Amino acid sequence: MDPLELFNAKYRKKKITNIVISFITILMGFYALAYVFTYWKGGGLQFRYLTVDGTTLTTVLTTIALIVNIVEFEKYTELTKTFVYLIRLSCAVTEGIIFLVVIISQLPFFEDHMTIFTQENMLMHVLIPILTIVSFIYNDSPIGKFRFKWVFAANAYAFIYAIVVVTLIIRGRISQDLIPYFFLDIRSTGIVFSLVIGVFIFCIGTVLCYVFVELNRKVYWRTLSIKEPAHKVK
Repeated sequence: MDPLELFNAKYRKKKITNIVISFITILMGFYALAYVFTYWKGGGLQFRYLTVDGTTLTTVLTTIALIVNIVEFEKYTELTKTFVYLIRLSCAVTEGIIFLVVIISQLPFFEDHMTIFTQENMLMHVLIPILTIVSFIYNDSPIGKFRFKWVFAANAYAFIYAIVVVTLIIRGRISQDLIPYFFLDIRSTGIVFSLVIGVFIFCIGTVLCYVFVELNRKVYWRTLSIKEPAHKVK
């Protein structure tokens, strides 16, 4: 087979794989969210949880990426490449944070362990994060070497989540007994402690962003069996 034809075949195979995984992720997201709002108590207050909001974000953004990938596959063209890449990176980092939180919560020195062995929690805490991260690393077309400004797009979800939830707590929209995470209760723990935890989470998101981008570059071009093309730094 001609090298160009081989490249095109592998590229389109990656597109198909990405479309299939994205579709499965979206179905899992809708099912998990439907289950939560049907069987969990609290209605709209379920959005106080990082995982529920993260699953919602991933489901919506993955739907956008899926539509773009289908159009690209059908039209043999690339659309808003940087925009879609940063969307997918944001989803991967968000799900990476969610996955790490649930893994850390299982450590023996924590009194309360997050429940993951229920269908909705297994989907939101384990399966959706793994699928999102693996799909990004293996299938998404890289746009160059890591740039620090991407960190802000990658961490945007965690930042917005913290601002909104803390504001709702201060304004009394979320009562003391419904505060999802103790470090968000700045009236009890103090603003300095909450800021330290916030900086720590930002650092985790930054590390995940760098690792995912670099793995994506290496794995993507290696599986296409060609050398990574040069990218101009903007």
